[in-house]
Amino acid sequence: MEEQLKNINTLPALTWNHLGVNRAKFTAQRPEKRAAVPATMPEAFAKIETGMGKEAETFAEQNCTAYHVIEAEENQEYTNTDSLRYSLTGGDPVVDVTLIHAHAGSRVTVLQSYTSGDDSACFHGGLTKIIAEKGAQVRLVQVQLLNSAGRHFDDVGFLLDDGAHAEIIQAELGGQCAYSGCLALLQGYQSSFGADTIYLGDGTRKLDLNYVARHTGKKTASEMKASGALFGQSDKIYRGTIDFICGAARSTGHETENTLLFSPKVRNRTVPLILCSEEDVDGQHAATIGKINQERLFYLLSRGLTEAEAKQLVIEAQFAPAIAKVPDESLQKTIRNYLGRRMQLDG
Repeated sequence: MEEQLKNINTLPALTWNHLGVNRAKFTAQRPEKRAAVPATMPEAFAKIETGMGKEAETFAEQNCTAYHVIEAEENQEYTNTDSLRYSLTGGDPVVDVTLIHAHAGSRVTVLQSYTSGDDSACFHGGLTKIIAEKGAQVRLVQVQLLNSAGRHFDDVGFLLDDGAHAEIIQAELGGQCAYSGCLALLQGYQSSFGADTIYLGDGTRKLDLNYVARHTGKKTASEMKASGALFGQSDKIYRGTIDFICGAARSTGHETENTLLFSPKVRNRTVPLILCSEEDVDGQHAATIGKINQERLFYLLSRGLTEAEAKQLVIEAQFAPAIAKVPDESLQKTIRNYLGRRMQLDG
């Protein structure tokens, strides 16, 4: 059974409706079988806001098929790169809820990956919430490589205490519809947050991305980077918001996006936004949109590469910093092979 999510990825400060970027709609699929989960989310996690908003969060909680709680004790080092890998099929929707609690001084790395087990129209919905206590370091890596008929959303929220650092690496490379949102609340003194996102659009694929770094603590820092490539008639919206709340003195926020356009028929919308109710802050944003350098392409073709191979090489070079952060070399190779197949289909 399908459910319409009508108010997700909402822009923190609304703009003109005719631009079509204030919010998004998404058709989610309810699974028939659900996991046994607590009736209510633990209080510490319940108050964490997420990037996609309450509607997506509630759907994931009520339709969860996989429930995980990860807790790293004080000063512990914890790595999970194996148990949160999902292979999806059309008759078996996956809705996973993951709660990560990094206690003071701990170091946590978690990898979530989503692939298709066949060519059927699969569905994935994800909710991940992270608490990073004093001095904790958290790296969340999400890799989405669904087939061209898949539908997917990933909803993420961070809460950062004094001196905590959190980083999210997202590879949104597959699916017919891919929606993601991430909100980080930097409430602790000298807490910091980083986001590194790569995305690929081809055919009639739709991407809708929403990232918010909300600074409330003093001397906090955020840096959000996105790199993408668009082919065919794909449609992408990227919202990146740095929100300085009154009291977040001497905080900094940087945001950049680089997009390569390979077709005149793509639709590319970018909404860089800085909100500021605190004077003593430094916020910067930049967006670069352009076509592949024709001289570079000609040089690669003259070296014996096909056009698809040349495009793949250029895109891989742009995506390389994010791919290198995936804590599994075999998965890095899988990502590159996946990009190669997508280039062949486009070429």
